[in-house]
Amino acid sequence: MDKKARTEKGFGVFLLAIPWPWHIGMGAVAYFILHVLAAKEVPLPNQTPEEVALYTHRVVWKTAASIFQYLIPAAMGLLAIFSFRRA
Repeated sequence: MDKKARTEKGFGVFLLAIPWPWHIGMGAVAYFILHVLAAKEVPLPNQTPEEVALYTHRVVWKTAASIFQYLIPAAMGLLAIFSFRRA
């Protein structure tokens, strides 16, 4: 029987194929972009429903940016370590 070599496919293999310095750079860029979004001041709304909805929308995005400004660079750092070990 002829067994073919199994080739791995998937997004994880693609991420590990990227050189490790690129992971460090992407993590730094993601941190700075998300930090700018998280540091923005959100003005308080008036009593109209449209302004309250816009305020809520901005607060949700600000909260997401403040959380992901640390998670994405940490994930990129781990990917850089795994990519370095694979190379």
